[in-house]
Amino acid sequence: MLHYYTVYAMSDCGYCARAVSELGELGIDHVLVIMDKSPDFHSLLKNKYDHHTVPLIIKSNKADGVELEFIGGCDDLVARLIEEGYKD
Repeated sequence: MLHYYTVYAMSDCGYCARAVSELGELGIDHVLVIMDKSPDFHSLLKNKYDHHTVPLIIKSNKADGVELEFIGGCDDLVARLIEEGYKD
């Protein structure tokens, strides 16, 4: 696999936990960033991606870390995993 996912999350978010669990169960590389103590960073991401809920999930290139695509939230991730053949 030539990419990994970054999951920007809040610690009390069930959808965030589900997204991380899905990636972990499938053995897909991912980074988890908890934003509980960084509201300014959270606001920056919400504005950058025009996505106002958590998690915010981004797919990046493993070789150089360059962001490939903003995926969206948990449901978007699950749909993408199905589309890419990782899940039924």
